[in-house]
Amino acid sequence: MTINRLAACSALLLLTAGGAAAQDVQTDPIQCWWRTSVGAIRIGEPFSVVLTCAIVETDAATVVVDRSRLEPTVVQFAPFEVLGGAPQGADLRTDQRRFFQYEYRLRLIAENMFGKDAALPETKISYRVQSKVGKNTAIQGRDQTYLMPPQSIRVMSLVPADASDIRDTSAETFSDIDQLGFRANLFTVVGATLFVVAGLLALLAVVRVVRRYRTTTTSVERPITDGAILRGVGRELAAVRRERNNGGGWTPELAARALAALRVVATYAVGRRVGYQMVNPHQRVQDSIVSNGTLVLRTGLVRGKPVAVSGAVTSQSIARELGRNGVAPNARRSAMLESLSRALSAFTIAGYSRNGTVDDAALDEGLSTGFDALKRMRLEQTWVMKRLAMRRGGALPVETRVWSR
Repeated sequence: MTINRLAACSALLLLTAGGAAAQDVQTDPIQCWWRTSVGAIRIGEPFSVVLTCAIVETDAATVVVDRSRLEPTVVQFAPFEVLGGAPQGADLRTDQRRFFQYEYRLRLIAENMFGKDAALPETKISYRVQSKVGKNTAIQGRDQTYLMPPQSIRVMSLVPADASDIRDTSAETFSDIDQLGFRANLFTVVGATLFVVAGLLALLAVVRVVRRYRTTTTSVERPITDGAILRGVGRELAAVRRERNNGGGWTPELAARALAALRVVATYAVGRRVGYQMVNPHQRVQDSIVSNGTLVLRTGLVRGKPVAVSGAVTSQSIARELGRNGVAPNARRSAMLESLSRALSAFTIAGYSRNGTVDDAALDEGLSTGFDALKRMRLEQTWVMKRLAMRRGGALPVETRVWSR
């Protein structure tokens, strides 16, 4: 060894911070040794080498080893090749010693080592002694080196004496190549088959999604959409409110117009069919209520065809639907239908009154109810709400059940 043991031992003779007697460490600061997994190796054969070190660790002094130079990615053992390695477990601790280990996986590839001894090279381990002179005070010693002695390993011959190359040749034959080619073709066919099956399954999934969201079409082409109908109802109710406010009160004719519009809203509310009838386009017809209680609307934005829309829902039919407990899924919808029933009853009495007297307060409340119900129906007849209703397993959208006269 190339260290000065006398200097190392002298550095460990230190007094503690509390004035205790000096603690004499009568041992080497560090001791290391090799251990191989085999006593003899063959050319190219992997084997393991374990490095074990014991360092002093007491209350007076501690040996600090530079372990970064012992990592498998850094250390070199020529002529051996380092394949890998790692620290082996946690450090072990005794009264005055700490033990740690490193394992390295090595192999030897050389042409001139057959039948000879190959030695692990001298390995230098750097360390320093850290001396404690107080409770929280320590003195760092100078850097020192511990030199590991060489370790010899016998190398046995793996090839004939007259061999010109120590590396093995490929053992595959033509038959092996044919088998590998057959397996490659088989895997290609299986992969293509699975790809086709996956495509068919994806196609079936798309078809199922399309069928799920596809709405049932009627045999008669609809000339007007639910959104256009509800917008027309909104315009008619707004016109009725303007005439009521400007004219100073309700009249039987004005109540009849509001009744026709409210019947369409109530028809959507109970999920029944909204009726429509095409009007002769040569007649001059504007958005209004005709004599038979229908609402005339335009199918387009510019010069659209006139369509007469009507609802056949009365206060008695709403009451029957409420009694079935099938139309109103919650209390809020039940309250809306009850309000619509009262509004229809009030406008029916006012529109068909013989003496021409009307209850302005009841009609005003009914008109307000009609606007609230119309707002909710316009929301429910949007595309998003229809899709959500279908996904929840609810009734089909109203547009699939419209009939024409």
